Amino acid sequence: MKWFVEGNGNLKSVTGKPKELGSLPHELGSTGFGVYHSTIIAAKFVKLDITKAKVAIEGFGNVGSFVAKFLSQVGAKIVAVSDSKGTIYNPDGLDFLKLNEIKKQTGSVVNYKPGQVLSNEEIFKLPIDILIPAALPDVINEKNVNEIKAKIIVEAANIPCRPEIEKILHERGILVVPDFVANAGGLISSYCEDRGYDENKMFALVERKIKKNTKAVLKKAKSEKISPREAALEIAKERILKKEKSKIN
Repeated sequence: MKWFVEGNGNLKSVTGKPKELGSLPHELGSTGFGVYHSTIIAAKFVKLDITKAKVAIEGFGNVGSFVAKFLSQVGAKIVAVSDSKGTIYNPDGLDFLKLNEIKKQTGSVVNYKPGQVLSNEEIFKLPIDILIPAALPDVINEKNVNEIKAKIIVEAANIPCRPEIEKILHERGILVVPDFVANAGGLISSYCEDRGYDENKMFALVERKIKKNTKAVLKKAKSEKISPREAALEIAKERILKKEKSKIN
């Protein structure tokens, strides 16, 4: 983003620029921060005590690492994390600070001890309460959808499963928070940067928007007996139409 600005000479031409340019880079963790709040709301919705919840996070990059950080701080038990090298699993929990340091020093979470090293695919089959796919698309698919044991899936990655797979999960009674609801923190951060907001105001807006929208989606889905994605799309369409009508009037 810095190179882009330097190339065209317009500081306002792009968001996600480095902090030294007075900007709000996504390395601040805005997306993960939003996913964290969405996860807390989803847990409350199904009456799951987050301090007793076992969580698995697929991906330990810019999104997954921040989700792990924030959930650890409120007492959730992170039992499994994966990266490109594999999965580290410990049913007694992983220490986030130690895990983060191991990742920085060795390049992979699989070098964390104590823990069992598993394949990337096995993270989706673990006996957990909350599953957070935070890296790759289409990781929940026909091969593993019926083996998932989590009560809640919060989609931190873009399209971690296709709509037909989400439908199967919904029919199995698994609560799925759609990607464009849970992972909107980065987009909100970009909006804040464009408006010239500081870091504190950005995080406050991410928290408010993500919590409000997650609550609205889950409430509508339950009352109308539809999936959270269907509810989210209906809300989005209603808001767009309302905005367009206000412009006409």
